[in-house]
Amino acid sequence: MATMTENSVFSLSEQFRTGQELYSKIEKTELASTDQKYQEDVSNAIAYFSTCAKLVDKLDLFSSNETVDDINTTDLKYILVYAYLGDLTTKLIGVDRLELLNKSKWYFEQFLRNVELYEILGEGDRKFIEEQSNGIAKDVAKKRIEKIERYKREKETKAKLEMLQQQLFSIGDYDKEDINRDYVLTFIDLFIQKSIEQLLLIKQEIDLLDQMRKMEETRQNSSVEMRGDDRIETVSRDHNGPLLSQDGRPLRPFVITNQREAIKEQVFRPSWRLPTMTIDEYLEQEAQRGNIIQGGGEKYSKTEVDDNDEKAIDEETYKAREWDDFKDANPRGWGKFYLIQ
Repeated sequence: MATMTENSVFSLSEQFRTGQELYSKIEKTELASTDQKYQEDVSNAIAYFSTCAKLVDKLDLFSSNETVDDINTTDLKYILVYAYLGDLTTKLIGVDRLELLNKSKWYFEQFLRNVELYEILGEGDRKFIEEQSNGIAKDVAKKRIEKIERYKREKETKAKLEMLQQQLFSIGDYDKEDINRDYVLTFIDLFIQKSIEQLLLIKQEIDLLDQMRKMEETRQNSSVEMRGDDRIETVSRDHNGPLLSQDGRPLRPFVITNQREAIKEQVFRPSWRLPTMTIDEYLEQEAQRGNIIQGGGEKYSKTEVDDNDEKAIDEETYKAREWDDFKDANPRGWGKFYLIQ
């Protein structure tokens, strides 16, 4: 174990204490997790515990061949550094969520590896972690029983911490060593339970994010296929096989054709058939077929009415009135609107 200087020990102790104070403040705050002040406290706490992790590693406080009985009570609390980092990282927002979850997962796993290495992890917790890691299926009833048992255990652990804390405040300094060590080990046990629960939640969230990512990729691919903006058509229809090699070189001729206009014409086409020729073209075609009589008729000439012929005058007046009535009933240009629609 490396020799620790007084300054380095003081720095580690101060960093850890300040980080714990911020963590306690975050746990008790009524601020929303999206609040800027809340996120600042989380980031600052992470910074303090990150410094602690570097100092613990630099000072070689723990050795792989040691057990919990070989570790000084003063140093025992620093095992919690990775547990604090794991919990605080899950509280961060505004960064890639999947990246944060994987980082937090690593911190929790590192903490659990350490407590197992130093023989602090209980057999029940070790077995539970092993079952979760191996994906052992359990029925709903067994899961419910385990959840109830873990809840009761967490409640009992918190009650024990409160009792030990009261004892530490009520006795003299010379009697605190054993109680203080029991308090730290109980606190570590509480974080072991919390870490296991957090890892389960992290796994569920990662699975959910992965499913959402796959759904989004499927939706985007479907959108591209539905748009059909560009289509690759091979020049030789009888030629089978891939168009491109693995390194992207074309293996046979092909033509890229844009399908946007064709699809738009299909979408916006009216439900009725549009005319294929104009009226003039139709009349010309009918004339060529001999369906229109041309010439041979007498040229119409307007007959002058004798002012003394009352009968003729009455007939002309009647015809004029009929024509006026027809024009009122059929205003000029009404047929054009029918043709445009």
